[in-house]
Amino acid sequence: MRVRAIQIVITLAAVAIAIVHSWFPSITVDAITVTLLGIAVIPWLGPLFKSVELPGGVKVEYQELEQAARKVEESGLITQEKNLKPMQRHEYSFQSVSGADSNLALSGLRIEIESRLKDLAKRRKIEVQGYGANNLTRTLEKVGVLDQKEAAAIRDLLPLLNQAAHGAEVDDSAFGWAMDFGPRVLGALEDRIGESTVPQLVADWKMRDGAAFQEVGTELSKAFVLSPEAFLKEMSENPTDFKDWIEGLETHTFTIYESTTDLDDQLYIAYYEKLRALMIEAAIACKSTGFSEAASKIEEALMKTEIRRIW
Repeated sequence: MRVRAIQIVITLAAVAIAIVHSWFPSITVDAITVTLLGIAVIPWLGPLFKSVELPGGVKVEYQELEQAARKVEESGLITQEKNLKPMQRHEYSFQSVSGADSNLALSGLRIEIESRLKDLAKRRKIEVQGYGANNLTRTLEKVGVLDQKEAAAIRDLLPLLNQAAHGAEVDDSAFGWAMDFGPRVLGALEDRIGESTVPQLVADWKMRDGAAFQEVGTELSKAFVLSPEAFLKEMSENPTDFKDWIEGLETHTFTIYESTTDLDDQLYIAYYEKLRALMIEAAIACKSTGFSEAASKIEEALMKTEIRRIW
């Protein structure tokens, strides 16, 4: 209702100004009048036109971001079950640095997407030096990391984000879109990264010795935050390792081994408290997926876990 009211107000105001502008004989129907009449109908043409170019170079974008997001969803990269709500994942850099600026939000999202694509390529031992996001997407499609629909959807999204990065006029509503869609697509890419990294971590966990117990256990804990679905899927196939990892959480992840001063102690405690909070959030989010039982076990274990020192 509010959007419709704004549409009506804009239309009536623009028409009124156009009429006044043309009321007197000395004022002809010129480019200004035409522009105002154009503004009057723009709010109603959003569903039909993706953009309208106004005199003076001002460009108002319509539907493109939503259409690009829909293609990503329809490609299968993002699905209802796979996605955790944005607030239930860790905060992404573009969210914390963009303020309320739509250009910064879209530019930052583009940088983070490229970063995840590079990470995916590196996991497959693909040389990424000098590769931009488009080339990375094509390469990942060729090796089967992304299928044809997923790669095409990402390639359709990238030009819109590139425009924002190069200073194109961006509608203010794009900020909200970025805050909603950005974490979803980044989370999906992180799950895809996890599909290649978590199995190796679990394999390392199986072969752990005294020194590797703490290192690999902590890496698995961080992997759960970054790629919760991939983590739980892999652990569902390795129930004994999952049980051992949960039972050892307090020792391998939440025991401070490195601290030598009071300041170090405080810094490490803050770090581990944040990690535990992120793990709890991920566990709560995963309780609404097909891994609810395992997620509940992780949440229960974390709620009982204390941060300890060895000295």
